[in-house]
Amino acid sequence: MKNILPLLCALALIAGGCAGLRGTKAPASAGPTASDQAMQYFVKAKVFEAQHNYLGAIVALRNAADLDSTSPTIYARLAYNYQRINDPHMAVHFALKGLALDGSQVGLRRLLIRILESEGEREDAIDHIEELLRYEPDNWPLYRHLAYLYFETGQPERVAPLFKEVLAQEHIPPEVKVDIAGIFSRINQQKEAERIYRRVLAADPMVEAAWLGLAELKLAQGHRHEAIAIYREAAGHLPDSSVPYHLARLMLTERDLEDILVEEGAEVLYHLGVALSEAGQYDQATLVFKRIVEMQPQTVEQWTDLARHYIYLEDYDSATAVLSQAAEAMPDSSEIYLYWGTALESTERYDEAIAVYQRGLERLPDAVEIYLYWGLALEQQDAWADAIEVYSQALAASPGHAALHVRWGISLGRQGQWEDALAQYETAASLDPAYSPTFLHWGIALEELEHWEVALEKLNQAVALANDKSRVLFYLGACYEQASRKLGRDEYFDRAIETFQRLLEIEPNDAYALNYLGYMYADKGVRLTEAVALLEKAIALEPDNSAFLDSIGWAYFRLGELAQAEQYLQQALEQMDEGDPEEQAVIFDHAGDIASALGKMDEARAHWQKVLELAPDNEEVQRKLLP
Repeated sequence: MKNILPLLCALALIAGGCAGLRGTKAPASAGPTASDQAMQYFVKAKVFEAQHNYLGAIVALRNAADLDSTSPTIYARLAYNYQRINDPHMAVHFALKGLALDGSQVGLRRLLIRILESEGEREDAIDHIEELLRYEPDNWPLYRHLAYLYFETGQPERVAPLFKEVLAQEHIPPEVKVDIAGIFSRINQQKEAERIYRRVLAADPMVEAAWLGLAELKLAQGHRHEAIAIYREAAGHLPDSSVPYHLARLMLTERDLEDILVEEGAEVLYHLGVALSEAGQYDQATLVFKRIVEMQPQTVEQWTDLARHYIYLEDYDSATAVLSQAAEAMPDSSEIYLYWGTALESTERYDEAIAVYQRGLERLPDAVEIYLYWGLALEQQDAWADAIEVYSQALAASPGHAALHVRWGISLGRQGQWEDALAQYETAASLDPAYSPTFLHWGIALEELEHWEVALEKLNQAVALANDKSRVLFYLGACYEQASRKLGRDEYFDRAIETFQRLLEIEPNDAYALNYLGYMYADKGVRLTEAVALLEKAIALEPDNSAFLDSIGWAYFRLGELAQAEQYLQQALEQMDEGDPEEQAVIFDHAGDIASALGKMDEARAHWQKVLELAPDNEEVQRKLLP
């Protein structure tokens, strides 16, 4: 038995399992059906598609179709894959076979329509769009597509019945009706188009496109005055829309405005005036704005837009007159006083601007922004002590504003009172620890006092808090560079490079950052090729900047390319700003060094003499002039 039992088990396994030992005969195993095999080929095709192997997918799908010719899905996938290998003939063949089995495959029918159109088979495409509409009767773009093909195939007479069929449907959106009206107007059925526009507007006068379409229809018919009347009616419903801009387009002369100025309300006139101004029709805009002033605008925006119109025309007296009336009409609006004051400042009428701010504060004694603008106007005149007095008054009236303390600190610094400025920044930080300008100006003050470590700490805090980091990064980078020279710490020079590189990632076209970093390399005598590239980019942005020209000249000097260096320094001297003696001294010093290197000693001494006229205590230049 030991020898026979393994043999019996083996035979049982071959027959279908050990169950045969219990006297039950296993049924013969059935092979896979054609449907199963077709599914296996279909799965293979999906794998090939995922690998973008569309030929492999086609072979698998053709095998699947041979095994199962009743599957619309297999034919659909064949159509898609033939389309992907740019074989439109076979794609159409299999798409038709798939649709013959299941006409509800809208995706497949869309594919077929696209291929037929691309092959110029527009008539066939029309048949399939008409069939598709049976499944998607509410698909408006499909109707448009069909109408386009009717035109393309010379069957415009089929367009009107098609759209009348659409209009007969319930719940058609107004935008579809407006679109249909536009098509009717293009096929010379203007009466039908007008009827549709007017029905839409009767149901909802806020449909802007219907007003515009109706007015354009009248213009196309040569009825300009009717178009103007339609735009005017539309503007009454939709003053803050594109309608006033279309109306402005038709206001060619002052006569066109006569009835409008008399009959329309202030809101319509306001938007019309803005539209006329933006269209460059300034004479007509001025007439409209004068009429609005007579009617008294109702909002701050309307008053300031009136003034803006006159400022654009450089009619500052009229702008001032309008803003004066605005302040009388709306005496409790700080925006009016601020706009009026800044408008006067833009023409350097600082005393008048200050008078406006004072007038505003008489009415609104707690308006901190007005105090700030008043102080800034004084700063523009270098009236630092007066500005401090204003900030002091503001804090007495409304204490606790960090920005006022910061401006106070800046004004103290401009007078050289850096230690006193620090106290203001400290107070500002206690009031608002998240106010970035506090730490920026605190760092600048500490830098002036050469408290380098603390200055860098404050500037890093400013960077962390700032929304616009680029400006603060510039001051931080400059402080690192200054500290590296003053303290002889190379790691600060490296941090300066990192900071300017970070800035340039944010603002790659910051010309001043490009110049600063390039000059750092040039002055240090390192990475000189990179320095020239940075400085060339800076000069491309500001070609007449004398500081930039000096920097690149100095970089070429460091490279030993003296002719190039001399050329740029000559340009720097020609473009030099006489208002900055420190910059002038640097440029003359560099020009002297380059002339000396070229053996032009008389020229070099003349340049160095200029340096001492600007900076008599410059010991290094004094040594250069020794015999």
